[in-house]
Amino acid sequence: MVAQNSSNSKEINEKIEAANSEKQKLDKEIIKQVENSDIPSKEKETIIGTLSMYSGPIPTPTLLAGYEAVNKGSSQRIIDNALAESEQRRKLEARRQNSRAKMAWFSLIIVASFAIGALIACVYLVMKGHPYIGSGTGFVALITLLGSVADNVETLSGNDDLTNNKDHNNLN
Repeated sequence: MVAQNSSNSKEINEKIEAANSEKQKLDKEIIKQVENSDIPSKEKETIIGTLSMYSGPIPTPTLLAGYEAVNKGSSQRIIDNALAESEQRRKLEARRQNSRAKMAWFSLIIVASFAIGALIACVYLVMKGHPYIGSGTGFVALITLLGSVADNVETLSGNDDLTNNKDHNNLN
């Protein structure tokens, strides 16, 4: 089992190194094309500086090695910080989802209470000789309950909070 994990991690490291090597080749080619272009010198510097930036919470291994060379232990602090930030973000997301679930259950309980009350009124009205009003009341109660359930299922089944326009009216 240990040998298998060791070989898996070796394969993963080789794939990462190959991907980084390929990325570095592509970056060098892009930088070469920018340098050979007729773009003004100031803009070339900006473009090349932007190309050397990275995306994500953890810098590339090359940048981490550079940080480590300048300040011993800094690469470990960067990685620890990224891990802590990721853990905090997951906790906040879980808390938000739990809050949304509680609100949905609360609204379902309120709507179910209304629907049960309306259904009781429906039965009472039918028994007192008002079949049309009683049936209409029962129909409205049933439609209200089904609509609320359908709305809450849609709200709770979505996992992308940033595109939920009910919560984020300022986003497109």
